[in-house]
Amino acid sequence: MIEHRLRLCPRISRRASHEMILMFAKYGDHGDRLVFRTDADVKRYLAQRGIDFQKLVEQCRSFGENVPYLENLVGSTWTVSSGAKAAVVDMQSGEEKCAVEGPGAIALSTYWAHAETSVKSRMRAVEASSFAELQIAITNGIASIEAFINHRAEIWNSSNPQDKLIDSFSDKVSFSDKVDVWVPKMTGGRSLDKSLRNWTDFQRLRKIRDDVSIHPKASGMGTSFAELSKNLNLLKTGVGGLLVQLHLLFGERIPSVIIRFFFAPEAEVVEFNNDKNGP
Repeated sequence: MIEHRLRLCPRISRRASHEMILMFAKYGDHGDRLVFRTDADVKRYLAQRGIDFQKLVEQCRSFGENVPYLENLVGSTWTVSSGAKAAVVDMQSGEEKCAVEGPGAIALSTYWAHAETSVKSRMRAVEASSFAELQIAITNGIASIEAFINHRAEIWNSSNPQDKLIDSFSDKVSFSDKVDVWVPKMTGGRSLDKSLRNWTDFQRLRKIRDDVSIHPKASGMGTSFAELSKNLNLLKTGVGGLLVQLHLLFGERIPSVIIRFFFAPEAEVVEFNNDKNGP
């Protein structure tokens, strides 16, 4: 019997692998001491360490392969041992933003942790062909974008105490205003380029979240595998790509999980023969 399921493409394209490695080098969070101004700088750096760039590009088409020297594998969340205490502190003000006494766990960055959850849920959605996991991935992905803008607003407020950007219960600021008003203010006049596919796909994901996850309009829910795979691929650009775009706009180093989200393998529908007595 022929059945269908979802899977991730076994490899990404050579072009995607090439661009991913360069993005890790130029914009990844591997350390400020490594500054690469040109592609040639990256290739020269790797060659000095015995790594042929073209061979690395081919190797990294298998998405589980890490980029040596240039990819920071540290995640957002740390385990806190029993009896220990960990805190996230604002480096400018010295204010303690979050603290945990062990045993427990602490996320160093809210937007980063949401991005990781979105990536994991996307994987589970593919493995289980799950519409519910897609919704979790979308919800956390959008939360990551909102949290990143709030993260930049905190940095702005620390440096501009007389001109703070406030979003509170009594003074609510819409997401649209944060993008259209806050972002240009914080970047010195540079706006988010909404002409790119990232913004269009983000809007599609937000509609799915609003119509299905937050304000469901039907008593049931379902999707074809073709539609499910299409929406899972929107996450790459609508979340991963938009987060990359925002990091570049602010000149902030990009965590590995976000770069890999943007370049992640496509989800696709495949058929297989489930007849145990068949060929």
